[in-house]
Amino acid sequence: MVLARMTGTEVDDDLSRWDWMRGDLEQPPLDAWLAERAAERAAFRQDPGVRPLRERAAAALASATALGHQGTPFLAGGAVLSLDRLPGHAHRTIVRRAPGAPAPHPLLDGAGAGIDWFHPSPTGRFLALGRSQRGSEQSVGTVLDTGTGRLLADRLFGVRHACVSWLPAEDAFAYSRYPGGRDYGRELWIHRLGESQGADVLLWPNTPDSTDWPDVEVSPDGTRALVHVSIGWTRTDVYLVDLRDGSRAALVEGREAMTRLHFTPSGGILGVTGIDAPRGRLVRVEPGDPGPAHWQELLPEGEAVLEDCSARDDGVFLVGEREMSGVVGFLPLSVEAPAPSAADDVEWARLGIGDVGIAWPTPGRSTMRDRVVRHRAHRTAVFAWSSLTAPARIMEWTPGSAPRPLDPGEPVDESFRTRSLSVEAGDGEHVPALVLEPVGADAPLPTLLHGYGGFGLSSTGGYSDVARAWVALGGRYVVAGLRGGRERGAAWHEAGRLQRRQRVFDDFADVADALVSRGLCTRERLAIWGSSNGGLLIAATIVRRPDLCAAAHAAVPMTDMLGYHRLSIARLWAGDFGDPTDPGARPWIRASSPMHNLPDGSVALPDIIVTTGRNDTRVAPFHSYAFVEALRERRDQAARSALLLAEDPDAGHGVGKPADAFVDERADVFALFLSAFARRLGERGDAEDDAADSVSL
Repeated sequence: MVLARMTGTEVDDDLSRWDWMRGDLEQPPLDAWLAERAAERAAFRQDPGVRPLRERAAAALASATALGHQGTPFLAGGAVLSLDRLPGHAHRTIVRRAPGAPAPHPLLDGAGAGIDWFHPSPTGRFLALGRSQRGSEQSVGTVLDTGTGRLLADRLFGVRHACVSWLPAEDAFAYSRYPGGRDYGRELWIHRLGESQGADVLLWPNTPDSTDWPDVEVSPDGTRALVHVSIGWTRTDVYLVDLRDGSRAALVEGREAMTRLHFTPSGGILGVTGIDAPRGRLVRVEPGDPGPAHWQELLPEGEAVLEDCSARDDGVFLVGEREMSGVVGFLPLSVEAPAPSAADDVEWARLGIGDVGIAWPTPGRSTMRDRVVRHRAHRTAVFAWSSLTAPARIMEWTPGSAPRPLDPGEPVDESFRTRSLSVEAGDGEHVPALVLEPVGADAPLPTLLHGYGGFGLSSTGGYSDVARAWVALGGRYVVAGLRGGRERGAAWHEAGRLQRRQRVFDDFADVADALVSRGLCTRERLAIWGSSNGGLLIAATIVRRPDLCAAAHAAVPMTDMLGYHRLSIARLWAGDFGDPTDPGARPWIRASSPMHNLPDGSVALPDIIVTTGRNDTRVAPFHSYAFVEALRERRDQAARSALLLAEDPDAGHGVGKPADAFVDERADVFALFLSAFARRLGERGDAEDDAADSVSL
């Protein structure tokens, strides 16, 4: 029996033998155990056969991260602002791109304290921003005066993953916070510059233990606000709040669909909703009767999965995806006669296989997704765009012309190609995938397969340092669009959620098996990886199909699915994983839990590395510790497979991880993959030259 720390009740999760791993990391026995795992990792690095593999992997990863990337754009005072990792820099920096300026201007870098989020005031005079230490994401909020470059005295606490919306006078903003530093019960408040947080005015209350997730958008005239409340991962309630008297009106309430509405400059309201449209449709709210039954449909559901928009009275820029590739479109609107428009009226940007740059995933959201497109003028938009090998760049697009980058970036690498793949799953459904490989590659190549499959988050062709480095070494990289994501809309998410989660694991195994059967790789040169929910996927695959691949990387994984809700902020995930306190749900939650489906007796495992951050406030490191120890007890020693824990004492869930730390960690991962391949093929020798040859894949 394990004490449920957050609920105060006892829950039998059959993991009491690992309770000591929940203790103080700097006290016995956990400190000694972690020291042993660190020593194993150090010995692996120094292995004469591994060392040259790691060195070449580190060089490829360093080259990929050195390219830098540009973040989701904000518009303020005619300038474009974003949170970028500048080429060659380790930390992210807030950057301003002003019209006519010769080069982007750095405003604040994340050295010393990582920048988690920022939101500019309408003219860009001020930036509200949050910073945290050592990857914890426990932000402390402050305000930067961009004219002087100085931080104001304002300090805001409890602003983890904060939403901010400025009032037009730029003397105050609405924002989200957790009073008293609690983990749940997110509320909305209004803060006035120069005043203490204690003087803030409550805008949207919440109960202390609520997992509802409100955010806010203030109208252009500052008199009203749209409050979106995410309830789980499939529903958004939307309210219109009068900031003058605090009254509220429900626009959407109790509908099982995601919705994101916006104010237009004149104060109208329109946006994207999944109500009666699993792939999303564009609607306008009728001011006299604002309920969904009376909304005016401006664009019906189509092939593209719509996610969000940038709204003006005379035109709307749309953002979404189609078969794992991002789409951006423009729909003109007539102010004089606002009649519904036909799908044929949308002009889509000419964008190849790629993905609109997205914000870092947060534990809950009101938006349908975190992709962003913003008006720069009536018919001009900016958005971040990337492909699997091209880092995100902020693009400017006017319908009728080709999108162009705001500032020069690296030229497209013509030695790589991206193509689509379709795999028939065991139930007859076809699962999409993207393949990145060297141009002209036909024969089997060492292959790295990535998957996620959860929370309505799509796996797409967005830039990946890992993908570029792997293919630069001569390998093939595959991204699977598993059910549980949103690659094909809300129904695709629903098909891999709650009691249907086993379908996600099956889809992933089906894709892996298809890569082998189609001759794209061999079982001996197949590696798999995933992070967070994707780490759960990898852990589940290891215990169910240890023969699936040669090597596996589970990054910040969840592994105890009967006890996950008692750690960190994990009750936010119950809408996708299920509630372990519900007796009716426990049997199928147990079936999805790696720690509750461990193999009996000794088993031959793939080479495995589990990575975690000591300061992870999303997924507690206990999940990684217990999983590694459980596998250590069960692995077949005669198989000689590696089993490593790589814990970063200065990192969290991975958001904003410095580039050099990322390279150091992933070099170990790549080295483990490559040494596993070589050993299984009997190719690795003790001579350094032989080992170096094998890294070319």
